[in-house]
Amino acid sequence: MHRDDIDGLRTFAVLPVIAFHFTIFPLISGGGFVGVDIFFVISGYLITRTIYQDINNGTHTIVDFYNRRTRRIFPALFAIFPFCIVFTFFSSFPPEARKISTSIISSIFFVSNLSFYNQSGYFDQNSESNPLLHMWSLSVEEQFYIIFPLIIFLIRRFDNKIRILLLCAITLASLLYSVWMVYNDSSAAFYLVQFRAWELLIGALLAINAVPKLVDQWHAELVGVGGIALIVISVILISPETRFPGLAALAPCLGAAAVIHSGAATTTLIGRILAFSPIRFIGLISYSLYLWHWPLIVFYRLFASEPTRIEKGTLLAICVLAATISWRFIEKPFRQKPYKLKPYGTLLAAGAVMIFTSAAALALSPLIEIAYKYPSRSIDVLSYAKLDQGYMRVGTCFLIVSDDEFNNQNECLGIKPNLPNFLILGDSHAADLWSGLHASYPTVNFLQATAAGCLPIIENHSRQSSVCAKMMKLIFQEFLPHVHLDGVIVSARWRSEDIQGAIKTANAVRAYADRVIILGPIVEYDQALPRILARAIASNKSEAEFAEQHRSVSPKEIDRAFSAALQDGPIQYVSVYQTLCTPDCEIWATQKVPLQFDNSHLTCQGSVELAEKIGPQLFPNIPPVIARSGVCGATDARPTELFGS
Repeated sequence: MHRDDIDGLRTFAVLPVIAFHFTIFPLISGGGFVGVDIFFVISGYLITRTIYQDINNGTHTIVDFYNRRTRRIFPALFAIFPFCIVFTFFSSFPPEARKISTSIISSIFFVSNLSFYNQSGYFDQNSESNPLLHMWSLSVEEQFYIIFPLIIFLIRRFDNKIRILLLCAITLASLLYSVWMVYNDSSAAFYLVQFRAWELLIGALLAINAVPKLVDQWHAELVGVGGIALIVISVILISPETRFPGLAALAPCLGAAAVIHSGAATTTLIGRILAFSPIRFIGLISYSLYLWHWPLIVFYRLFASEPTRIEKGTLLAICVLAATISWRFIEKPFRQKPYKLKPYGTLLAAGAVMIFTSAAALALSPLIEIAYKYPSRSIDVLSYAKLDQGYMRVGTCFLIVSDDEFNNQNECLGIKPNLPNFLILGDSHAADLWSGLHASYPTVNFLQATAAGCLPIIENHSRQSSVCAKMMKLIFQEFLPHVHLDGVIVSARWRSEDIQGAIKTANAVRAYADRVIILGPIVEYDQALPRILARAIASNKSEAEFAEQHRSVSPKEIDRAFSAALQDGPIQYVSVYQTLCTPDCEIWATQKVPLQFDNSHLTCQGSVELAEKIGPQLFPNIPPVIARSGVCGATDARPTELFGS
């Protein structure tokens, strides 16, 4: 039985996702990505209900199940792939096209979640510019539906109480596994099906009547209102810094389940609101809307900077139009039965389309090379859009994953009595300073205590990760009280609300060091600087002017606020922004090497360049040693190819 209120619930799933990705109402849509979790619950409910109905009617077959899934998923999905292939042909360099081709093929075979998990990392700036990133959720669903129908079929003859107990046990195991994994490998918890299965299983448990139906009208009304409240609160309060999915995902999932359950036996106020035609319509096109919104925003950002409000509104209108056309002329016709092909024919046709589309994706990069013949210098510059983990000392003195520790404290925190000892403290924007300072000032001993996403602020706050908490405890409770340093250099990717916390921390550090220096924010861009420069070179445009068009405004504003707050105080403030942007912002570390490898972090050569520029402010009595090749290898040497083959 079709339920209009569930169509409307899909609206509450897709709109937060779009608001999050388009940065619409950011203060109240920071948790918009929970819409995917709502989709999982809805899917688990509807698919399980259909399977059980077929089993009870004696009509369930695996072939028929996958025939229906193919008709539901494939048509709209395979309209997206040609669009991405064509747009990539006109917008991307060959190495980028190879990356997108891989994503298309992994999406076609529903393993993109595995692909993105393997690529995930703290410095993975490529995912955000991948038009197929959102396909991970479809891969999770389809992997779940490879196994789940078989489980349902195998336990079909069990007593219903036994079936419920078995599925409850699996659900609980998956949830607990997710809660554990989110603290140990957050990327795995996010992308992999075993850590997401519990969300789909919540819907499945509703479908098999694991929860008694609500026969009292007021009970149903309260459950429905409570469910919507949980969803709204999750969207507002959850943020990208929240440990997710884990326990945080329970709220939106239980909210979706509550809404579904409240309307199972009676019509509620929430059900009538969700069934209201405009709300329901967005739900009807939600699948196509989800498919189209991310490629459109990604491809737009490749050619322009972050869209304005008017541009976002226009893009959103285009998304709705594309989704409406897709729903009306692609989704609906293929879901009708019969539609020319019988189940086996549908599956064979789907296989043929998968092979053909994969071949087209594989041909993409060679065709771009033949058609455009990009200058070799642009490809060389683009290849710097990759972290060289060695120069930041990833895993040793720059900690990223939760089980990283300063195993060799002497290497990172070893005191040398015969040299000035300066501690570099902070996040990745502190870690990328070490090599440049170490190479430029060999007569100074630079200690390094840095961790991913770790604001060097001693107060507990929501942005602090477990690896950050461990590092801050080590430094402030075990290390600093037992030493006295010549100086501490504090650096991070600051936000305006961090200023007072940074100053408070710096004042606390003064008890352990002769000097405390706060380094301000660095120049940032709306995409990786090497890509910006490569595009400028390929189109024969001014590199400086083109980079200026993509330069972010907020770091300059934060720098001014820091300068005003620390003027004439005991804490020294060094403006990295003004150092690099007086008179014009630096974009090259050398003639051939970009200053930064992504939108903000320094290349190895960029680290040396910045060290030479800020060195006189840090060490006015020590001349720098220009030794770029010693730490970075040959000045013009390219790093390992970013995109592979």
